[in-house]
Amino acid sequence: MFKRVVWFSVGAAAGASAAVWAEQQVRRKLDELGPEHVVSLAGRSARRVGQSILDAVADGRAVAADREDELRARRDQRVRDGRATARGPTPVSRSRPLRN
Repeated sequence: MFKRVVWFSVGAAAGASAAVWAEQQVRRKLDELGPEHVVSLAGRSARRVGQSILDAVADGRAVAADREDELRARRDQRVRDGRATARGPTPVSRSRPLRN
């Protein structure tokens, strides 16, 4: 009989502690879904997305500036070599006439 009382007590204690633990978990999740927490999560997410956009724009501008510098250098090289005049590039000569 004593064994039954012991095992019943152990089971009751385990059940009670599991119920308390489950209630704490549910309350914690409810607090996470509260308006204040959702607003703070949305704010952090918006800041992260905004920063990503700013980084992408900065990268795009840097690449565009590099490409522009490259194109200007190629243009300046042609002008120095005499392959272009002040009016523009020299026309391409064709050995045979164009077909209509």
